[in-house]
Amino acid sequence: MQTRLRALLSGLCCTALLLNGGCALTPSVTVKEAPDPPIDLNVWLIPGSGLEDIISVYQEQHPELSIHIQSSAYEELPNKLQTAFAARYTSPDVAMIEVDFMDWFKRNPGYFYNLFDFGAEELKNQFLSWKWDQAVSDDGRFLYGLPTDIGPYAMIYRRDLFARAGLPTDPEEVSKQINTWDRFLEAGVQLREKTNVAFINDMESLYRVMINQAEEQYYDRAGHLIVESNPAVKRAWDYALKAHENRLSANLTIHTEKWSKGLTQDFAVMLCPAWLVASMKDSAPQADGLWNIAEIPEGYASRGGSFLALPVTGSHKEEAYQLIKWLTAPEQQLQTFINQGTFPSTPSLYSKQTLLDYRDPYFNDAPIGDIYAKAARNVKPPFTGANHATIQTELLKVLRKVDDGDLAADRSWETMVRDIKALDEKLSQ
Repeated sequence: MQTRLRALLSGLCCTALLLNGGCALTPSVTVKEAPDPPIDLNVWLIPGSGLEDIISVYQEQHPELSIHIQSSAYEELPNKLQTAFAARYTSPDVAMIEVDFMDWFKRNPGYFYNLFDFGAEELKNQFLSWKWDQAVSDDGRFLYGLPTDIGPYAMIYRRDLFARAGLPTDPEEVSKQINTWDRFLEAGVQLREKTNVAFINDMESLYRVMINQAEEQYYDRAGHLIVESNPAVKRAWDYALKAHENRLSANLTIHTEKWSKGLTQDFAVMLCPAWLVASMKDSAPQADGLWNIAEIPEGYASRGGSFLALPVTGSHKEEAYQLIKWLTAPEQQLQTFINQGTFPSTPSLYSKQTLLDYRDPYFNDAPIGDIYAKAARNVKPPFTGANHATIQTELLKVLRKVDDGDLAADRSWETMVRDIKALDEKLSQ
């Protein structure tokens, strides 16, 4: 463990040197003497955040702390936090909040420390403006968390299957030829006919990327439900149904055993946010070199990304703030990208050769850093709303029923709209 920590610390120093033109740096954190006993600092994370190893480095530099990490699934962590707040249990000193749940927690500012009170305003220009704004209250006076990663999309495709189907295999040619969602489906039909292999892992992946390109999704800014009237929702839904109709979906949900096995042979395209890259590699090491990366059709989108917040029921707010300030600095975000693939929310890195030159042999040495940086620079995130995550979860259940063959496609829109309206009415009570 100590050897690994020293290696990681060395890597962080090298990253800092690269970011600063090779000039020597004064260490950003001074190693302190450990009190007896050390201060316990509890951190709740989402699996795959990539922060665990970086926190280990901070721990080595801060023997006065004893940092304890607990990981909970994406949808479980906010529920655990809500339960702790409602029951007035001791909650963590630091909590990771996924962007889909941020507006939900904003309804209860009393649950969190206002990071502006710690001087966080000085960090604003360090982050993408839209990412920063996602954590700020409507009146601009309350900052709920510091941004960690974002999830810009790329289209990751199987070179061998594209070649067998007579499709282009060079990334630039793929991006140029498959530049609309109509052409995307046409390419899928061609690949299915030529290879008898599915085009995408599931219907949900296509729906999600298309709806994430929209300006609005399920609620407007006045808080009104617009699922039925929003043409972006209907278009994304219809294209997912077209994929189903043409047998383009392998019906393999990400982070499942079947999906892991399917990465080697069962489908040709992953519409892939940056944070999913490491999971692809870990799940199917035998597919090394089979994949390449291009841009998604019709622009850019982002899925996911998180923030680090300080619950007021935590015990050590000052130490917790210093930790999240360090974790979200550009140097650490770059190292987390290299370690885990989570993409930085700090745009100063997007022009750094360290990131732009980053290539991954798993993806045929594609310039993965450059492709995701271009997407990140151009993302325009949609408005979501407080109940976004709950509504989308229910909506996707209906789509999965179609993918599973348990619901007729021609009945799915009516079923989804009915279910969502009922849920929204319940949430409004």
